[in-house]
Amino acid sequence: MKILKLILGLLGSTIFTYSFAQTTKESLSLFIQYNVDSIYKKENVPGIFVGVLNNNEKHYYTAGLANKNTKLSFDEATVFEIGSITKTFTAYVLTAVLIENKIAESDLILKYLPDSVQQNEKLKDISFVSLMNHTSGLPRLPNNIKVKSFLQPYENYTVLDLYTYLKTCSPKPVGNSDYSNLGAGLAGVLAARISGKTYEQLIDEHIFKPFKMKANGNVDPNNKSLGFYNPQKEAEYWNMNVLAPAGVLQYTGSQMLTYLEKIASPDTEKSSTVVNKILTPSINLNEVQSVGLGWQIINLKDLPTIYWHNGGTYGFSTFCAFTKDKSRAVIVVINQFSKNALADGLGFKVLKKLIGEE
Repeated sequence: MKILKLILGLLGSTIFTYSFAQTTKESLSLFIQYNVDSIYKKENVPGIFVGVLNNNEKHYYTAGLANKNTKLSFDEATVFEIGSITKTFTAYVLTAVLIENKIAESDLILKYLPDSVQQNEKLKDISFVSLMNHTSGLPRLPNNIKVKSFLQPYENYTVLDLYTYLKTCSPKPVGNSDYSNLGAGLAGVLAARISGKTYEQLIDEHIFKPFKMKANGNVDPNNKSLGFYNPQKEAEYWNMNVLAPAGVLQYTGSQMLTYLEKIASPDTEKSSTVVNKILTPSINLNEVQSVGLGWQIINLKDLPTIYWHNGGTYGFSTFCAFTKDKSRAVIVVINQFSKNALADGLGFKVLKKLIGEE
């Protein structure tokens, strides 16, 4: 409900009302940088990065530092954790694998799991779609995770642990929306089982290579943002083991804008087929919100449809959004945990400005 109020407040009837005096001639760049600087000064976060795709051009805005220890500033090639935005990648590769193997996304998953797991008939109603739109009935996380390191909560959770959990779990009835990292992780596991490839290989084959996401050559390991759990405590990049498809990916701002551009305007027939499936609403949450496969969808009167997702790790709060076919997209990164309200608010505000510029 909080996110719905935020969205309505930023994208609703006040579409052309901003937090400071402005004219219609005001520069888009000045507007974005003003808001980035304002949040940085007010909230005392380590750093902020905003990437914008506008009329096929990429632009970047920053405040603070990507790494306070080395005094590294954010730029378009700085690596960061994207958190749960990973789920949109997982939905893409799973959908691509299903298409290649002539499996309907509405098909039930049980027969694609190990024989020992298939004995649990309480899983019999779960479909591929329900894993990707959070209606599988599976909980947010399995209850057999044993955390050995606070900053690495998922590092030791293996595929065997996942299967052990699935053998005896009792999901809620399928159909109710309940955000599930477990469901997204399982979606990636199934994509790997069906294809015979690793999750990393699938990302590389279906997204990284065809989307040409290494726009600036190989990623520089020295240009890596440092995340913070709180202002005093540094965070580690997560190793999520079998739950990697729920939130493990790391990219740069330039790569993320390329990704959003290729989803917004697919340039091959193969990609277009996948994108049409993942961006089609699969469940309606209320009068303005729906969910596709991986993507959250906002429909407001007199505005283009907005596709978005956010993410959070113990070191980063992220947000991305785009509108189809108009080359309008935004990625927001704050390198501190639990700052999603700030990242979401800034992201929607920037996208609102981009829509107003059309």
